[in-house]
Amino acid sequence: MHINNYYENLVFSDNKKINVSKVIDPDYSDKIHWHPFVEILLSTEDNNRVMVNFNNYVMNKDDMVIVYPGDLHMIENADENKFILVQFPIDLLITLNEFNVEFSVFYKNNFIRYSKDSSKICNMVQFIYEIARLYTSETLFKEGLMYSYLLRFFVDLGQICYKEKKEKMAENSKSANKSLRLMSEACIYISENCNKQITLEEVAKQVGFSKYHFSHMFKAYTNITFIDFLTIERVKRSESLIANPKVKIIDVAYEVGFSSISSFNRAFKKVKGMTPSEYKKALVNHNFVN
Repeated sequence: MHINNYYENLVFSDNKKINVSKVIDPDYSDKIHWHPFVEILLSTEDNNRVMVNFNNYVMNKDDMVIVYPGDLHMIENADENKFILVQFPIDLLITLNEFNVEFSVFYKNNFIRYSKDSSKICNMVQFIYEIARLYTSETLFKEGLMYSYLLRFFVDLGQICYKEKKEKMAENSKSANKSLRLMSEACIYISENCNKQITLEEVAKQVGFSKYHFSHMFKAYTNITFIDFLTIERVKRSESLIANPKVKIIDVAYEVGFSSISSFNRAFKKVKGMTPSEYKKALVNHNFVN
């Protein structure tokens, strides 16, 4: 992957953590690109077209697309005032353990179709409009207020995702609630121990399931296999370590649980779309590390 051909250097004004815009950089209209931030795009009119990781979405008014760090995406004919864009570093979310552990759930939900029948989706849309209003206002502590709306946005999205998983996993609500709680505990255990050589059998035993039943339930809960989830957690842990210019990538690989630098390189590129070296170079070159 040629970083310089795809990388968008986002600049946040006045060292703010949350950026809001209604203008798409013309250099990236109709061009595939990526950046190391989360980006929420709210469509303010019908028939806007967006591509994320080669999935195409036709957006109507108040539909939303979420672009996560490293996602390749493109906005077609991105004229001014077609979208509201809210951009922020993922650390604003994953600093909270609940979001960090459950973030694989969000990654599976890039597109959110507006529905007036869903109070949570209606709330999420209003949160984005309110963030945009606050951004240009003179309100005292406005960044704190914007952050609170951002958290509420992802709380509602998480609850929507959780409800969908609950409906998929079982018809019996009591059984479903217990299974969801145990799967959540399994995700926390994996996240906390991903740098160790943990196995599916070990985690299954931790939550009281046979490995076969656990494997089936875990995939139903996360939409990915145990190995893929473990790999993603290791890659997530490696990102902050790679950001340190004094740390060698080979040391990061072993620190987060990979058995070799080659397996780390393959896994990182599969998850992030680039090698650890390319990721480190992008961070350093664009001053995302101190």
